[in-house]
Amino acid sequence: MIRLSAPGWSLLVVASAFASGIAARAAKAAEVAEPGPRVVVERILGGPGAERRTVGQWLAGLEPAAALERPYAVAWEGDELLVADPAAGRVVRFDARGRERGASPAGALEGPIALAVCRWGIAVSDSRAGTVVLLDRRLRPARVLAEELARPTGIACDDRYVYVIETAAHHVLVVRPEGGVARVFGTRGDGEAEYNFPAALALDGDALLVGDTLNFRVQRLRAADGHYLRSFGRLGDAPGETPRIKGIAVDGGGRTWITDAYLDRIAIFDREGRLLGDIGGPGSEPGQFAFPAGIAAGPGGGVAIVDSLNRRIQVLRLSHPGAALKAGGSR
Repeated sequence: MIRLSAPGWSLLVVASAFASGIAARAAKAAEVAEPGPRVVVERILGGPGAERRTVGQWLAGLEPAAALERPYAVAWEGDELLVADPAAGRVVRFDARGRERGASPAGALEGPIALAVCRWGIAVSDSRAGTVVLLDRRLRPARVLAEELARPTGIACDDRYVYVIETAAHHVLVVRPEGGVARVFGTRGDGEAEYNFPAALALDGDALLVGDTLNFRVQRLRAADGHYLRSFGRLGDAPGETPRIKGIAVDGGGRTWITDAYLDRIAIFDREGRLLGDIGGPGSEPGQFAFPAGIAAGPGGGVAIVDSLNRRIQVLRLSHPGAALKAGGSR
């Protein structure tokens, strides 16, 4: 494994999985890597040329991975990944080996941009159609949960409701699983529980995390009533600053991972909003990103990140998760 430099964090890559040129450049980066918590690039799904079978795959009798056109969101269902690809107008299921195992029917979705695995099925924000659609486990449309929305984006669910960001209306919708809006949180502004083109959403227990994109922050709310609790992040390019939030995930250790599509990196915070570190940076090598968008934390500790312009999903993992909470600065 090879360590790559990152501000306050180290990034590990399994060198045998990648070309020797990449490994050589990673080794050079390792010479200046700072000590600290480390993140492993566990596997990569897709990327340019993913649809072509390599010699290694041919010798092993494996089929090539399916190509992604412009992936935008990801969710875990067990050890499988569901990927929303709005350019292709579909949601795709991949198994643990990166093989396509099904997709939503042609024409069922126009521009799926976010998705969440719920106990009733898979909830999908179709931003182009202005709808929230529930798919069954075979990715077939079951019912429309909400429609005539002004650019629905980020989505999450708990045992009672589906939470959806209506970006162009600057608020969060609480949607019933049988369909219909139960209540609405927020309005446009830059104060507490106010938003400016929010676009990302995650649940952390009974709290809702809203990526308030053009206010350059994440707001933490009480999910039951939208009551403001705290916020973190701000405009800038220093560590922990978040000029273009596109995705939020909370891992099993309570750490919040935020994708930033302007800086092509991931910022990681603790539950109190203190910065633990940043990883990534622009590029196409393992651990680098080009417009990171959706992100999802899996039950086994893996964090899947949509590397949208590189047309791939990178799965990362903390190599020493216990040490991570003691590293980095605070805000």
